[in-house]
Amino acid sequence: MSLRGYCSAATVAKALQRGQRMDTEGESRESVDAGWDFQARAAVQWDDRSRGSTTTWVPPIMGALVDAARNSGLGQFYPFTSHARLCFSIGRRRWVGEGDVLPVCIALLPKGSYSVAHKHNPDKVLLETTSPDEAVATAVAALQEHLQA
Repeated sequence: MSLRGYCSAATVAKALQRGQRMDTEGESRESVDAGWDFQARAAVQWDDRSRGSTTTWVPPIMGALVDAARNSGLGQFYPFTSHARLCFSIGRRRWVGEGDVLPVCIALLPKGSYSVAHKHNPDKVLLETTSPDEAVATAVAALQEHLQA
């Protein structure tokens, strides 16, 4: 599947190889870190609200996923959540067209596990696991594979 329209393959590949943060024009590395700080705080609240709740199906496992992703190659991208999925962008204002969305996301499943899939084809599951580290490693590998295609 092509990354066209989502992000520059060369830019993402270069960043993954160097292990550097993705900084778009006018944005500093600190803004990427601030995005991860926000996601970490939000994940704690998400997990606290989900624990023992009878009003949500979402399991309290987002905090572990955010920690694992932040400390991997995905930590260089801007994180965001959408429909119980952790997604990534090369810009912090992706909703107004200032930052392309990466094609891989990690979803939370009702049974307390993670599902790694292509963001625009969530039915094609690459991995289901209870380990946030395995989910993140699979997402990074899938992203690298897409870049080589």
